[in-house]
Amino acid sequence: MNVPLRVFGVAVAALLVVMGFGAVAISRGDTSPAPQPSPTVSASGQLLLLQVLDGEGYAVGNAVIGIAPPAASPETVFLEVPASLLVPAGEDPVTLGAAPQSADTRAAIDGLALALDLRIDAGITMDRLAFAGLVDGVDGIWVKLSRPVILPDGDDGVRIIGPGWVKMDGIMAADYAVVRIPGEGEAVRMDRFADVLDLVMSQLPSEPERMRQVLTSLGSLAKSTVPTEDLIPFLLQVRSDIRYQRTLVERLPVDVIRDGVRPASVPSIEAQPLLKELFPDARLSATAGVTG
Repeated sequence: MNVPLRVFGVAVAALLVVMGFGAVAISRGDTSPAPQPSPTVSASGQLLLLQVLDGEGYAVGNAVIGIAPPAASPETVFLEVPASLLVPAGEDPVTLGAAPQSADTRAAIDGLALALDLRIDAGITMDRLAFAGLVDGVDGIWVKLSRPVILPDGDDGVRIIGPGWVKMDGIMAADYAVVRIPGEGEAVRMDRFADVLDLVMSQLPSEPERMRQVLTSLGSLAKSTVPTEDLIPFLLQVRSDIRYQRTLVERLPVDVIRDGVRPASVPSIEAQPLLKELFPDARLSATAGVTG
């Protein structure tokens, strides 16, 4: 990724417009000139929860994406959210990663909104094959690996990729984005997912019609809460901001209360002040983020 992540994939029935580097480092291989931003894009003020599932239906990748309203420094904000975050769901909380398994299509959105006291306008959930289709829709991505990575291959096999530059097709990129590398912490895995997401979104089409074709080609394995037509201008603006380095990326601070393969966490004391800074117009209560 060109910008360090600390400064910062259908029938998609998707988004209402009212509105890292870890143990394995990757970087963008595209050096083509960035296109001029479209003057017709109007997608500011909204927050989108984007989730990508692994082969078991667990949302390993989670990002809240918001486009700041036009101002002195308009930008797209990416907030990495741990899959381990506990969110309200009925009588008992579940992790954000498990929320897409609920029969309620808004479980993840509503749960995260309550957990963070943050307005979430829409959500998109892509299973592994849908995210792979998105990557293939942009003709794959080039990734530079700092060391070899072992990925699943078929039912029981594995494949080793890297080190060095690797051209990833959809399946490889999707596996790489959500794979659980032994000994790797959740923070490193989140950064790797965010890096892949950034690479894919930066390569999305710049024309609305081509963007529509890519989205509609994903099929029913990508599910969202609002129409594709409303999603198009949002993604066009996100793409433009990434390519012009108008992005900010942060990770939600959490306290881990359960370790293991399926950890659990809660927002730390630093979470609300950060959310207030990143999304000042999306707070659900006037006192959110107030301390002391």
